[in-house]
Amino acid sequence: MKKLLKVIGILAGIALLAVLGIVGMFAASFAGTTQIKDGFEPVPGVRTIKEKFTSCYVVDSRPGKVVLVDAGMDKKAGVIMKELERRGLKADAVEAILLTHGHSDHVGGVLMFPRAKVYALKADVAVAEGTAGNTSPMGRLAGIHPTGIKVNRILSDGQSFKIGNLAVKVYSVPGHTQGCATYLMRGALFMGDSADSLKKGGICGAKWMFSESQKQNHASLKALASRLKPAEVRALVFAHSGAIIGFQPLLDFAKAN
Repeated sequence: MKKLLKVIGILAGIALLAVLGIVGMFAASFAGTTQIKDGFEPVPGVRTIKEKFTSCYVVDSRPGKVVLVDAGMDKKAGVIMKELERRGLKADAVEAILLTHGHSDHVGGVLMFPRAKVYALKADVAVAEGTAGNTSPMGRLAGIHPTGIKVNRILSDGQSFKIGNLAVKVYSVPGHTQGCATYLMRGALFMGDSADSLKKGGICGAKWMFSESQKQNHASLKALASRLKPAEVRALVFAHSGAIIGFQPLLDFAKAN
């Protein structure tokens, strides 16, 4: 019995160290990034919705209707529901959800909006639906778990379309995942986890712990900077850090990398 208790104690200690290690790496990864400001509107018609360490965005699409960029990690979509209530709207006002990628902290609330069309780049459809994983260090640990989500609008790089009165342009930025998407709407460039804003100024690329290839991510950001015109982008917005007004930080990153 004593030997069994000793073994259990050792295993519990190892598990605790592993958890503390992951938490420590997570904290270190985001230590230098700016804080998300709940309710901040980087451009008119776009509102930041903060949920713990991540965020999603509510974008006006037509009177009484909105589009979400990502859907947080809460399966009940609590913070999104509160924002809709603030506007006098209900869940069926969400007519589309644009996924920057398929990680669990971006697709959690999708099923709370059954009338919304779910958009994603083809390479991340299986990740969002939970039928495939990814090769990032954290992705390998997390494994594969079906989500019940159905992506019904598969996007391609360079595609342009409208949702109501909202014009959307899609750019593929593989690296964090192979199907990472950046969306340009209302002058805001929605970058998801492909980049973050820094307290010291400027931006950084995707975090290695959660990404499949930082090298590919940096190359994608450089290519993205070359495809956009400064006049098109009024703000850079991110999933895990605060927004930046202007396009210059992306250009600076491209020159430095």
